[in-house]
Amino acid sequence: MLLARGGLPDAFDELVRRHQVRVLRVAARRLARRELAADVAQNAFLDVYRALPRYQPRGKFQAYLFRAVVNQCRMTERAARSEGRFRAPLSPAALEVAAQPVSSPDSSAEARILARERERDLERAVGRLSEKLRDVVSLRYAGELGYDEIAETLGLPVGTVKRRLFDAVEKLRQILEEPS
Repeated sequence: MLLARGGLPDAFDELVRRHQVRVLRVAARRLARRELAADVAQNAFLDVYRALPRYQPRGKFQAYLFRAVVNQCRMTERAARSEGRFRAPLSPAALEVAAQPVSSPDSSAEARILARERERDLERAVGRLSEKLRDVVSLRYAGELGYDEIAETLGLPVGTVKRRLFDAVEKLRQILEEPS
């Protein structure tokens, strides 16, 4: 980031190449829509690029970048909600199930149907989580960030991150155990 701020032509391109896969994964899992995830990722990188002249290396760049991604996700959700077109985000587990090949040779039709039902249930449950809990869950499981990195990204104490993750899992468990 300092090299990009200093005017090195390819420095920012290298930052994008290094981080774009994880940024897209976090945005996709947070929003559950690939077309929105690509826009969010692009806007987050644009925000970081626009901040080049003001950038101060006070922490890890990764935390700075993922903070921009989370903020873009929140703004996208708010805009979509106000237009009445927002769907609840998919959870990391639901996305893993969705990524499984539907017609694998050893899976029966019944197993695929049950997996889709579990995916929908989990998707609805994650959609009922608060924004704060969804942020922690998406950074932990989609971004593969550790507690310290999540804490730095969200500007929270590590204990708060751990508590929110614990609360999210407990809330998901309660929601999924509710009778339909």
